[in-house]
Amino acid sequence: MRPWLRRSLLILVVFALCWGGAIWYWRNSTRMPSTGDLAGTMLALPLALLISWWLGKKLLARLAVPAAVPALTDAADARASGNAPAPRAPLHLAAAALRMPGGASAPELAAALQDKRQRPELDPELTDAQGYPVMSARVADLDEHEQKAVLDDWLRTRPADTMQDAAAHFDAEHLRALALGAEVLTELMQEAAMHTTLDDYKAAQPGSRAALPLPTLQLHLLLPPDWDKPQCDTGAAWLHAQAQQQGWPAAKLSVHLAGDSGPLALIEQLAAQTALQELPCLAIVLACASHIGELTVHDWAARGLLFHNAQPGGQIPGEGAAGLLLADAAQAAALQVDTPVLLHHASMAVRGQSADSRGHGDATLLAELGGKAISAASVAPAAITRLYADADQRSSRMIELMNNAGTLLPDIDLSNDVLSVAAACGQSGQVATLAALVLAWHEAADNASQVLCLSNLDAFQRAAVVVGPVALAPESLAAT
Repeated sequence: MRPWLRRSLLILVVFALCWGGAIWYWRNSTRMPSTGDLAGTMLALPLALLISWWLGKKLLARLAVPAAVPALTDAADARASGNAPAPRAPLHLAAAALRMPGGASAPELAAALQDKRQRPELDPELTDAQGYPVMSARVADLDEHEQKAVLDDWLRTRPADTMQDAAAHFDAEHLRALALGAEVLTELMQEAAMHTTLDDYKAAQPGSRAALPLPTLQLHLLLPPDWDKPQCDTGAAWLHAQAQQQGWPAAKLSVHLAGDSGPLALIEQLAAQTALQELPCLAIVLACASHIGELTVHDWAARGLLFHNAQPGGQIPGEGAAGLLLADAAQAAALQVDTPVLLHHASMAVRGQSADSRGHGDATLLAELGGKAISAASVAPAAITRLYADADQRSSRMIELMNNAGTLLPDIDLSNDVLSVAAACGQSGQVATLAALVLAWHEAADNASQVLCLSNLDAFQRAAVVVGPVALAPESLAAT
């Protein structure tokens, strides 16, 4: 039910109860009401009840969310008692890139979302079983046939000892995803090539390279979960080959296929390993996906997942690629990052009930995670100027997002400062989550502002994280 309709019904019910109760009382008491009685029971009483309900709701909402700026003494006591681990140092977002339906860069997509120019449209090629065009969000000027030719050429020249037992079959969706992923990967590899030690490493003799502090560049790939093993292995090998063409030494480049726990869980794992093993961290986290193809349309339609007039809760096919270049403080300095942007500790949880089920449940979990993420970043809610999310257009996701955003950040403009990637760019899975982080990086770097990212696209997984420049110390926050 729409919020304005809910409020209207509530007002009608309150007035009806007050008027009905007053009329029943006057009839049974055989008493003629005065002008004051009429004004009090017919107008003042229902208005007083509605105002009390509104104020009580606001008060309960504020009490339900923990304070964003952490109580330093409580945190210190918890660490001293050994009940909580010491907070890890946040990773640096050294660079970020994306290719999405709304833009080929973070500034383009951010402007398109802000101006409400990017939205799904009727697809020029894809149709449903009845022959009607489906809603989609596709990247313009992307040719899967050209990508197939490039991939086939690479497969023909691939060494025989690196081939898999089963040959991979790539449909239009797979080819489009790899093409988008390669573009983002190339851009991030060029940013990594700014490392101050890279030229010295290339110029050094092979025997003396081990003494140079060039870290291993980790490439973590988040490929679509519906790809089979031959597709994942071949796609990862091809992206690895594209990365090697950008000049990073092959001995210092490792490729890893990530699991399905989500981008933020992967990033937290990287940060934890860096802190535990005390090793340098330089990593690219890349996600690519495409659902622009007949295979997806037919599959989603058969399973009742495709958005159309009779299925408004369905999903809209989308596509894209997004990636982050992550580094610890020392590697960020070696990359000569102009504006340091930090990716703080993420708060994550799993819903007890699917967001696609009736009633949805766990309505406040996202707000709880957001409060923890804000606390972990040691920033005040008023310092957060924008919120990016990965939610799509489904009412279950948008209602959850807006309700929790309003609870977390009462002063934020929900219409203009809460922007969701998948609602404008269609369903692209984990790409939407990374794209939200890319947009947050752009906002933080350009405007020196703190940005909150919320993830509620998945049916169960929920996460929140703050992206921003180095925050003022808590004493400075208190002084201002």
